[in-house]
Amino acid sequence: MSEWGVRRPPASDEELARWTVAQAPQLQLLRAGLQDAVLHHADLDEIEVADRVDLAERIAIVATELAGNALRHGHPPTVVVLQRSQNRLVVDVLDGDSHSVPAVVERAPGEGGLGLVLTERLAENVGWYPTAAGGKGVWAAFALAR
Repeated sequence: MSEWGVRRPPASDEELARWTVAQAPQLQLLRAGLQDAVLHHADLDEIEVADRVDLAERIAIVATELAGNALRHGHPPTVVVLQRSQNRLVVDVLDGDSHSVPAVVERAPGEGGLGLVLTERLAENVGWYPTAAGGKGVWAAFALAR
């Protein structure tokens, strides 16, 4: 088992969107909202369409995995924030439990629990941090293709 390092996400230049997720069925709405936010946000028009589609899919996968983990292991509701930070997009997933630390656990294929492994592979950088309100934020950063 390997725990993720405690570190804050890159400083936000702008919040692009925010969702509150209280139950697992809402993850589908989150996924659709994230894809829409990345595909149609005016500040991202400089990114090629194919690159934007790929970025939107990677962000949606990671955000729904992290939000699902927060619902299972944290204290809902879960808040998902999509931010722009210079030349990257950052997904920050907040919940009310600072004690459940993100950790990659080695498992056999088919046993599930691969969300953090996927996140590490799809994102440029990952981490987590305790919040002032007694919870935690788990984040993933994605480089903007140019």
